[in-house]
Amino acid sequence: MLRRLLALIPLALIWGDAAAASWQLPPDKGIFDSSSVAAILGANDYPETSGYRKKIDYIDFDSHGQKFTQVVVTLTPDRPRMHMGRKLVVVGAEPGSEYAMDFLQTPEDKDGPAIWLAKRGVTFVALTRVGRWNFFAKDESGSWKDIPLETRMPIFNRAQSAPWTSADFEIKSGTGKPAQSGDSDVYRYPKDGSVLYQQMLAATPITYLTGYRKAIELAVPPSERRKSFMLYWGMSTGGAFLYPLAKDVKPDGFLGWGTSSSGMAYVYRKAKSGDFKTPYTQTSLRLRERGFDDFGFYTKGMDEQTRLRWWDSALKGPRFKSGEDAPMQFNVGALSEIALRLWMSDTLPAADRRNGLPGFMREMLEPSYPAAAMKDIAVLDLNGTLDEAIPPKTVDAHREVMEPYARTYRVGRVQDFHHYLFTQESIKVVGSLWLRYIESGYFDPPKK
Repeated sequence: MLRRLLALIPLALIWGDAAAASWQLPPDKGIFDSSSVAAILGANDYPETSGYRKKIDYIDFDSHGQKFTQVVVTLTPDRPRMHMGRKLVVVGAEPGSEYAMDFLQTPEDKDGPAIWLAKRGVTFVALTRVGRWNFFAKDESGSWKDIPLETRMPIFNRAQSAPWTSADFEIKSGTGKPAQSGDSDVYRYPKDGSVLYQQMLAATPITYLTGYRKAIELAVPPSERRKSFMLYWGMSTGGAFLYPLAKDVKPDGFLGWGTSSSGMAYVYRKAKSGDFKTPYTQTSLRLRERGFDDFGFYTKGMDEQTRLRWWDSALKGPRFKSGEDAPMQFNVGALSEIALRLWMSDTLPAADRRNGLPGFMREMLEPSYPAAAMKDIAVLDLNGTLDEAIPPKTVDAHREVMEPYARTYRVGRVQDFHHYLFTQESIKVVGSLWLRYIESGYFDPPKK
Protein backbone atom coordinates (compact mmCIF):
# COMPACT_ATOMS: atom_id res chain seq x y z
CA MET A 1 0.00 0.00 0.00
CA LEU A 2 2.81 2.39 0.94
CA ARG A 3 4.60 1.66 -2.35
CA ARG A 4 1.41 2.48 -4.28
CA LEU A 5 1.06 5.81 -2.47
CA LEU A 6 4.70 6.66 -3.10
CA ALA A 7 4.25 5.84 -6.75
CA LEU A 8 1.34 8.26 -6.99
CA ILE A 9 3.32 11.19 -5.60
CA PRO A 10 5.27 11.89 -8.84
CA LEU A 11 1.98 11.77 -10.78
CA ALA A 12 0.39 14.24 -8.40
CA LEU A 13 3.36 16.55 -8.86
CA ILE A 14 3.11 16.25 -12.63
CA TRP A 15 -0.64 17.00 -12.54
CA GLY A 16 0.02 19.98 -10.27
CA ASP A 17 2.69 21.28 -12.66
CA ALA A 18 0.35 20.79 -15.60
CA ALA A 19 -2.40 22.80 -13.88
CA ALA A 20 0.03 25.59 -13.03
CA ALA A 21 1.37 25.60 -16.60
CA SER A 22 -2.10 25.92 -18.14
CA TRP A 23 -1.80 29.68 -17.99
CA GLN A 24 1.15 32.05 -17.95
CA LEU A 25 1.66 35.57 -16.68
CA PRO A 26 1.27 38.13 -19.45
CA PRO A 27 4.36 39.97 -20.68
CA ASP A 28 4.78 43.61 -19.74
CA LYS A 29 1.86 45.58 -21.24
CA GLY A 30 0.47 42.27 -22.47
CA ILE A 31 -3.14 41.11 -22.30
CA PHE A 32 -4.19 38.13 -20.21
CA ASP A 33 -6.72 36.85 -22.73
CA SER A 34 -10.08 35.15 -22.32
CA SER A 35 -8.64 31.66 -22.78
CA SER A 36 -6.21 32.25 -19.92
CA VAL A 37 -9.05 33.59 -17.77
CA ALA A 38 -11.00 30.42 -18.55
CA ALA A 39 -7.98 28.32 -17.55
CA ILE A 40 -7.92 29.90 -14.09
CA LEU A 41 -11.67 29.57 -13.63
CA GLY A 42 -11.65 25.96 -14.77
CA ALA A 43 -8.91 24.93 -12.35
CA ASN A 44 -8.14 25.31 -8.67
CA ASP A 45 -4.49 26.33 -8.68
CA TYR A 46 -4.83 28.13 -5.35
CA PRO A 47 -7.29 26.24 -3.15
CA GLU A 48 -8.31 27.33 0.33
CA THR A 49 -5.69 26.35 2.91
CA SER A 50 -6.68 28.21 6.06
CA GLY A 51 -9.31 29.66 8.31
CA TYR A 52 -8.87 33.22 9.55
CA ARG A 53 -9.64 35.59 12.41
CA LYS A 54 -11.11 39.09 11.97
CA LYS A 55 -10.14 41.99 14.22
CA ILE A 56 -11.30 45.62 14.15
CA ASP A 57 -9.12 48.25 15.81
CA TYR A 58 -9.75 51.93 16.51
CA ILE A 59 -6.87 54.39 16.80
CA ASP A 60 -7.50 57.86 18.20
CA PHE A 61 -5.12 60.63 17.20
CA ASP A 62 -4.95 64.39 16.77
CA SER A 63 -4.20 66.23 13.53
CA HIS A 64 -4.23 69.97 12.88
CA GLY A 65 -5.97 70.53 16.21
CA GLN A 66 -8.86 68.10 15.59
CA LYS A 67 -9.55 64.60 16.88
CA PHE A 68 -9.75 61.66 14.50
CA THR A 69 -10.30 57.91 14.79
CA GLN A 70 -8.58 55.61 12.32
CA VAL A 71 -10.19 52.21 11.72
CA VAL A 72 -8.28 49.15 10.55
CA VAL A 73 -9.73 45.69 9.88
CA THR A 74 -7.23 42.80 9.94
CA LEU A 75 -7.79 39.27 8.71
CA THR A 76 -5.19 36.89 10.15
CA PRO A 77 -5.02 33.36 8.71
CA ASP A 78 -4.54 30.36 10.96
CA ARG A 79 -1.98 28.92 8.53
CA PRO A 80 0.09 31.75 7.05
CA ARG A 81 1.30 31.55 3.45
CA MET A 82 5.05 32.16 3.34
CA HIS A 83 7.31 33.83 0.80
CA MET A 84 11.08 34.07 1.21
CA GLY A 85 10.61 32.71 4.72
CA ARG A 86 8.21 35.51 5.68
CA LYS A 87 4.43 35.72 6.10
CA LEU A 88 2.61 37.27 3.16
CA VAL A 89 0.72 40.44 4.09
CA VAL A 90 -1.42 42.59 1.78
CA VAL A 91 -2.35 46.08 2.93
CA GLY A 92 -5.43 47.36 1.09
CA ALA A 93 -6.51 51.00 0.87
CA GLU A 94 -10.19 51.35 0.06
CA PRO A 95 -11.77 52.89 -3.07
CA GLY A 96 -13.14 56.40 -3.20
CA SER A 97 -16.74 55.82 -2.10
CA GLU A 98 -16.30 52.74 0.06
CA TYR A 99 -14.78 51.56 3.33
CA ALA A 100 -12.71 48.68 4.66
CA MET A 101 -15.60 46.21 4.77
CA ASP A 102 -16.00 46.31 0.99
CA PHE A 103 -12.78 44.31 0.85
CA LEU A 104 -14.58 41.61 2.84
CA GLN A 105 -17.95 41.55 1.10
CA THR A 106 -18.99 42.22 -2.49
CA PRO A 107 -22.25 43.93 -3.54
CA GLU A 108 -23.68 40.45 -4.20
CA ASP A 109 -23.05 39.69 -0.50
CA LYS A 110 -20.29 37.16 -1.13
CA ASP A 111 -16.67 36.96 -0.03
CA GLY A 112 -14.54 39.87 -1.14
CA PRO A 113 -10.85 39.79 -2.17
CA ALA A 114 -9.63 40.14 1.43
CA ILE A 115 -11.38 36.93 2.48
CA TRP A 116 -10.28 35.13 -0.71
CA LEU A 117 -6.65 35.92 0.19
CA ALA A 118 -7.05 35.17 3.90
CA LYS A 119 -8.44 31.71 3.09
CA ARG A 120 -5.22 31.11 1.18
CA GLY A 121 -2.99 32.14 4.06
CA VAL A 122 -2.45 35.83 3.26
CA THR A 123 -2.86 38.33 6.09
CA PHE A 124 -5.04 41.21 4.88
CA VAL A 125 -4.93 44.66 6.48
CA ALA A 126 -7.94 46.72 5.31
CA LEU A 127 -7.55 50.48 5.74
CA THR A 128 -10.43 52.93 5.93
CA ARG A 129 -9.68 56.64 5.48
CA VAL A 130 -10.79 58.78 8.40
CA GLY A 131 -14.42 59.85 8.04
CA ARG A 132 -15.61 56.73 6.23
CA TRP A 133 -16.55 54.50 9.16
CA ASN A 134 -20.00 54.87 10.72
CA PHE A 135 -19.35 54.59 14.46
CA PHE A 136 -23.12 54.50 15.12
CA ALA A 137 -23.63 51.24 13.23
CA LYS A 138 -24.69 48.14 15.10
CA ASP A 139 -22.24 45.35 15.90
CA GLU A 140 -19.18 47.41 14.93
CA SER A 141 -20.00 46.83 11.28
CA GLY A 142 -19.22 50.41 10.21
CA SER A 143 -22.22 50.20 7.86
CA TRP A 144 -23.96 53.37 6.69
CA LYS A 145 -27.15 51.53 5.76
CA ASP A 146 -29.23 53.19 8.50
CA ILE A 147 -28.17 56.75 7.61
CA PRO A 148 -30.07 58.25 4.64
CA LEU A 149 -27.75 58.79 1.68
CA GLU A 150 -28.73 62.45 1.35
CA THR A 151 -27.59 63.28 4.91
CA ARG A 152 -24.28 61.41 4.97
CA MET A 153 -21.24 63.43 5.92
CA PRO A 154 -17.88 62.11 7.21
CA ILE A 155 -17.83 60.91 10.83
CA PHE A 156 -14.27 61.59 11.91
CA ASN A 157 -14.07 60.28 15.44
CA ARG A 158 -15.83 57.78 17.65
CA ALA A 159 -16.49 60.37 20.38
CA GLN A 160 -19.15 62.10 18.24
CA SER A 161 -22.53 61.84 19.96
CA ALA A 162 -24.86 61.67 16.94
CA PRO A 163 -24.80 61.59 13.13
CA TRP A 164 -24.74 64.89 11.26
CA THR A 165 -28.03 66.42 10.16
CA SER A 166 -29.05 68.84 7.42
CA ALA A 167 -28.37 71.65 9.92
CA ASP A 168 -24.63 70.96 9.62
CA PHE A 169 -24.24 71.27 5.85
CA GLU A 170 -25.70 72.79 2.72
CA ILE A 171 -26.07 71.75 -0.90
CA LYS A 172 -24.50 74.33 -3.16
CA SER A 173 -24.46 72.71 -6.56
CA GLY A 174 -25.86 69.98 -8.72
CA THR A 175 -24.61 69.64 -12.27
CA GLY A 176 -27.67 67.84 -13.54
CA LYS A 177 -25.34 65.53 -15.45
CA PRO A 178 -24.93 61.80 -14.83
CA ALA A 179 -22.03 60.91 -12.54
CA GLN A 180 -18.70 59.83 -13.95
CA SER A 181 -15.60 58.49 -12.21
CA GLY A 182 -14.30 62.01 -11.51
CA ASP A 183 -17.52 63.96 -11.08
CA SER A 184 -20.83 63.88 -9.22
CA ASP A 185 -24.24 65.43 -9.55
CA VAL A 186 -24.67 66.18 -5.83
CA TYR A 187 -22.22 68.17 -3.67
CA ARG A 188 -22.51 68.97 0.03
CA TYR A 189 -20.48 71.55 1.96
CA PRO A 190 -20.13 72.02 5.73
CA LYS A 191 -21.53 75.27 7.08
CA ASP A 192 -18.87 77.87 7.81
CA GLY A 193 -17.65 77.85 11.39
CA SER A 194 -19.39 74.60 12.29
CA VAL A 195 -17.67 71.68 14.03
CA LEU A 196 -18.08 69.73 10.79
CA TYR A 197 -16.33 72.55 8.91
CA GLN A 198 -13.36 72.46 11.29
CA GLN A 199 -13.05 68.70 11.02
CA MET A 200 -13.34 68.57 7.23
CA LEU A 201 -10.74 71.33 6.97
CA ALA A 202 -8.35 69.33 9.15
CA ALA A 203 -8.90 66.13 7.13
CA THR A 204 -5.91 66.92 4.93
CA PRO A 205 -3.68 64.51 3.00
CA ILE A 206 -1.33 64.70 6.00
CA THR A 207 -4.17 63.50 8.23
CA TYR A 208 -5.11 60.62 5.93
CA LEU A 209 -1.50 59.44 5.76
CA THR A 210 -1.06 59.75 9.52
CA GLY A 211 -4.08 57.49 10.05
CA TYR A 212 -2.83 54.97 7.51
CA ARG A 213 0.63 54.89 9.07
CA LYS A 214 -0.75 54.33 12.56
CA ALA A 215 -3.04 51.57 11.30
CA ILE A 216 -0.25 49.64 9.59
CA GLU A 217 2.07 50.03 12.56
CA LEU A 218 -0.64 48.59 14.79
CA ALA A 219 -1.60 45.72 12.48
CA VAL A 220 2.00 44.89 11.53
CA PRO A 221 4.21 46.12 14.43
CA PRO A 222 8.00 46.32 13.95
CA SER A 223 8.53 42.87 15.49
CA GLU A 224 6.16 41.37 12.88
CA ARG A 225 7.31 43.59 10.01
CA ARG A 226 10.68 41.85 9.92
CA LYS A 227 8.85 38.53 9.56
CA SER A 228 6.40 39.80 6.91
CA PHE A 229 6.57 40.18 3.15
CA MET A 230 4.25 43.19 2.87
CA LEU A 231 2.62 44.35 -0.35
CA TYR A 232 0.42 47.44 -0.83
CA TRP A 233 -2.76 47.41 -2.90
CA GLY A 234 -4.52 50.72 -3.34
CA MET A 235 -7.90 49.96 -4.89
CA SER A 236 -8.96 52.86 -7.10
CA THR A 237 -8.28 56.12 -5.19
CA GLY A 238 -6.47 54.15 -2.49
CA GLY A 239 -3.34 54.09 -4.63
CA ALA A 240 -2.93 57.84 -4.41
CA PHE A 241 -2.25 57.47 -0.67
CA LEU A 242 -0.23 54.27 -0.58
CA TYR A 243 2.39 55.58 -3.01
CA PRO A 244 3.40 58.53 -0.80
CA LEU A 245 3.03 56.37 2.31
CA ALA A 246 6.12 54.42 1.23
CA LYS A 247 8.14 57.31 2.66
CA ASP A 248 7.06 56.40 6.21
CA VAL A 249 6.13 52.69 6.00
CA LYS A 250 8.05 51.05 3.19
CA PRO A 251 6.44 47.95 1.61
CA ASP A 252 8.16 45.12 -0.22
CA GLY A 253 6.16 45.86 -3.36
CA PHE A 254 3.04 47.38 -4.87
CA LEU A 255 0.27 45.09 -6.08
CA GLY A 256 -2.25 46.61 -8.39
CA TRP A 257 -5.77 46.27 -9.62
CA GLY A 258 -7.70 49.33 -10.76
CA THR A 259 -5.16 51.40 -8.85
CA SER A 260 -4.95 55.17 -9.11
CA SER A 261 -1.55 56.78 -9.15
CA SER A 262 0.07 59.79 -7.54
CA GLY A 263 -1.51 63.22 -7.91
CA MET A 264 1.35 64.27 -10.16
CA ALA A 265 0.74 61.30 -12.48
CA TYR A 266 -2.99 62.08 -12.52
CA VAL A 267 -2.55 65.69 -13.53
CA TYR A 268 -0.01 64.71 -16.19
CA ARG A 269 -2.38 62.28 -17.88
CA LYS A 270 -5.10 64.97 -17.82
CA ALA A 271 -2.70 67.40 -19.47
CA LYS A 272 -1.93 64.82 -22.17
CA SER A 273 -5.62 64.91 -23.08
CA GLY A 274 -5.52 68.72 -23.31
CA ASP A 275 -6.91 69.53 -19.84
CA PHE A 276 -4.63 72.00 -18.05
CA LYS A 277 -7.26 73.25 -15.60
CA THR A 278 -7.18 70.35 -13.14
CA PRO A 279 -4.59 71.90 -10.76
CA TYR A 280 -6.89 74.87 -10.19
CA THR A 281 -10.09 72.95 -9.53
CA GLN A 282 -11.61 73.94 -6.17
CA THR A 283 -12.18 70.65 -4.39
CA SER A 284 -11.53 71.56 -0.76
CA LEU A 285 -14.27 71.47 1.88
CA ARG A 286 -16.75 69.60 -0.23
CA LEU A 287 -18.35 66.18 -0.32
CA ARG A 288 -19.29 64.41 -3.52
CA GLU A 289 -22.23 62.06 -3.19
CA ARG A 290 -21.63 58.85 -5.12
CA GLY A 291 -25.25 57.89 -5.61
CA PHE A 292 -27.13 55.43 -7.77
CA ASP A 293 -26.10 57.21 -10.99
CA ASP A 294 -22.45 56.68 -10.04
CA PHE A 295 -23.11 53.02 -9.25
CA GLY A 296 -24.75 52.65 -12.64
CA PHE A 297 -21.59 54.02 -14.28
CA TYR A 298 -19.67 50.98 -13.00
CA THR A 299 -22.40 48.40 -13.65
CA LYS A 300 -23.24 49.05 -17.30
CA GLY A 301 -24.60 46.01 -19.08
CA MET A 302 -26.08 44.57 -15.90
CA ASP A 303 -29.79 43.87 -15.78
CA GLU A 304 -31.74 46.38 -13.71
CA GLN A 305 -32.99 43.89 -11.13
CA THR A 306 -29.46 42.76 -10.29
CA ARG A 307 -28.18 46.34 -10.26
CA LEU A 308 -30.87 47.38 -7.77
CA ARG A 309 -30.11 44.41 -5.54
CA TRP A 310 -26.39 45.17 -5.59
CA TRP A 311 -27.06 48.87 -4.98
CA ASP A 312 -28.99 48.01 -1.83
CA SER A 313 -25.93 46.15 -0.56
CA ALA A 314 -23.57 48.92 -1.71
CA LEU A 315 -25.42 51.37 0.56
CA LYS A 316 -23.52 49.82 3.48
CA GLY A 317 -20.53 51.81 2.24
CA PRO A 318 -20.33 55.58 2.74
CA ARG A 319 -21.02 56.32 -0.95
CA PHE A 320 -19.24 59.65 -0.84
CA LYS A 321 -15.87 61.19 -1.55
CA SER A 322 -14.41 64.01 0.48
CA GLY A 323 -10.98 65.58 0.96
CA GLU A 324 -9.07 62.86 -0.89
CA ASP A 325 -9.81 64.41 -4.29
CA ALA A 326 -7.34 67.26 -3.85
CA PRO A 327 -4.10 65.29 -3.34
CA MET A 328 -5.20 62.50 -5.67
CA GLN A 329 -5.72 64.96 -8.54
CA PHE A 330 -2.97 67.41 -7.58
CA ASN A 331 -5.53 70.20 -7.19
CA VAL A 332 -2.97 72.83 -6.19
CA GLY A 333 -5.65 75.50 -5.79
CA ALA A 334 -7.60 73.37 -3.32
CA LEU A 335 -4.50 72.28 -1.39
CA SER A 336 -3.32 75.88 -1.13
CA GLU A 337 -6.75 76.96 0.11
CA ILE A 338 -6.74 74.21 2.76
CA ALA A 339 -3.29 75.21 3.98
CA LEU A 340 -4.11 78.91 4.11
CA ARG A 341 -7.45 78.43 5.88
CA LEU A 342 -5.79 76.23 8.47
CA TRP A 343 -2.89 78.65 8.89
CA MET A 344 -5.24 81.56 9.55
CA SER A 345 -7.45 79.55 11.91
CA ASP A 346 -7.11 79.74 15.68
CA THR A 347 -7.19 75.94 16.01
CA LEU A 348 -3.92 75.05 14.25
CA PRO A 349 -1.37 73.87 16.88
CA ALA A 350 2.01 75.54 17.25
CA ALA A 351 3.74 72.32 16.17
CA ASP A 352 2.18 72.69 12.71
CA ARG A 353 3.61 76.22 12.48
CA ARG A 354 7.20 75.29 13.30
CA ASN A 355 8.45 75.58 9.70
CA GLY A 356 6.44 78.67 8.84
CA LEU A 357 3.78 78.96 6.16
CA PRO A 358 6.11 77.91 3.31
CA GLY A 359 7.01 74.73 5.18
CA PHE A 360 3.37 74.02 5.98
CA MET A 361 2.40 74.54 2.34
CA ARG A 362 5.18 72.21 1.22
CA GLU A 363 3.94 69.50 3.60
CA MET A 364 0.43 69.85 2.16
CA LEU A 365 1.63 69.35 -1.42
CA GLU A 366 4.12 66.55 -0.78
CA PRO A 367 1.61 63.63 -0.73
CA SER A 368 0.77 64.39 -4.37
CA TYR A 369 4.27 63.25 -5.34
CA PRO A 370 5.57 59.66 -5.51
CA ALA A 371 7.84 58.80 -2.58
CA ALA A 372 11.57 58.61 -3.22
CA ALA A 373 11.58 55.39 -1.15
CA MET A 374 9.99 53.63 -4.14
CA LYS A 375 13.42 53.34 -5.79
CA ASP A 376 13.93 49.90 -4.22
CA ILE A 377 10.39 48.63 -4.87
CA ALA A 378 8.74 46.73 -7.74
CA VAL A 379 5.38 48.02 -8.95
CA LEU A 380 2.71 45.85 -10.59
CA ASP A 381 -0.11 47.74 -12.31
CA LEU A 382 -2.92 45.38 -13.38
CA ASN A 383 -6.19 46.56 -14.92
CA GLY A 384 -9.08 45.31 -16.98
CA THR A 385 -9.22 46.28 -20.64
CA LEU A 386 -12.73 47.63 -19.95
CA ASP A 387 -11.81 49.59 -16.81
CA GLU A 388 -14.25 52.52 -16.67
CA ALA A 389 -12.16 54.77 -14.40
CA ILE A 390 -8.55 53.90 -15.31
CA PRO A 391 -8.48 52.60 -18.91
CA PRO A 392 -5.26 51.35 -20.55
CA LYS A 393 -4.23 54.74 -21.95
CA THR A 394 -4.50 56.23 -18.46
CA VAL A 395 -2.37 53.43 -17.02
CA ASP A 396 0.28 54.10 -19.65
CA ALA A 397 0.29 57.84 -18.91
CA HIS A 398 0.62 57.19 -15.16
CA ARG A 399 3.53 54.89 -15.89
CA GLU A 400 5.46 57.64 -17.67
CA VAL A 401 5.57 59.60 -14.41
CA MET A 402 5.90 56.75 -11.92
CA GLU A 403 8.30 54.29 -13.56
CA PRO A 404 11.44 56.39 -13.00
CA TYR A 405 10.76 56.24 -9.25
CA ALA A 406 10.41 52.45 -9.05
CA ARG A 407 13.03 49.67 -9.13
CA THR A 408 10.97 47.99 -11.81
CA TYR A 409 7.49 48.63 -13.21
CA ARG A 410 5.20 46.18 -14.98
CA VAL A 411 1.76 46.57 -16.52
CA GLY A 412 -0.73 43.80 -17.23
CA ARG A 413 -4.25 43.86 -18.61
CA VAL A 414 -7.03 41.30 -18.21
CA GLN A 415 -9.28 41.00 -21.24
CA ASP A 416 -12.85 42.31 -20.81
CA PHE A 417 -12.51 42.90 -17.05
CA HIS A 418 -13.91 46.07 -15.45
CA HIS A 419 -12.74 48.42 -12.70
CA TYR A 420 -14.18 46.69 -9.65
CA LEU A 421 -13.80 43.12 -8.43
CA PHE A 422 -17.53 42.66 -7.93
CA THR A 423 -17.84 38.94 -8.69
CA GLN A 424 -16.34 35.71 -7.39
CA GLU A 425 -14.89 34.92 -10.81
CA SER A 426 -13.09 38.26 -11.09
CA ILE A 427 -11.68 37.87 -7.56
CA LYS A 428 -10.42 34.36 -8.34
CA VAL A 429 -8.71 35.48 -11.53
CA VAL A 430 -7.00 38.54 -10.08
CA GLY A 431 -6.13 36.79 -6.82
CA SER A 432 -4.56 33.90 -8.74
CA LEU A 433 -2.57 36.35 -10.88
CA TRP A 434 -1.29 38.12 -7.77
CA LEU A 435 -0.13 34.89 -6.13
CA ARG A 436 1.59 33.77 -9.35
CA TYR A 437 3.40 37.13 -9.65
CA ILE A 438 4.56 36.78 -6.04
CA GLU A 439 5.74 33.21 -6.60
CA SER A 440 7.57 34.26 -9.76
CA GLY A 441 9.88 36.43 -7.66
CA TYR A 442 8.80 39.67 -9.31
CA PHE A 443 8.68 41.54 -5.99
CA ASP A 444 11.83 39.94 -4.56
CA PRO A 445 14.80 42.24 -3.97
CA PRO A 446 17.65 41.78 -6.44
CA LYS A 447 20.31 39.29 -5.41
CA LYS A 448 23.50 40.89 -4.21
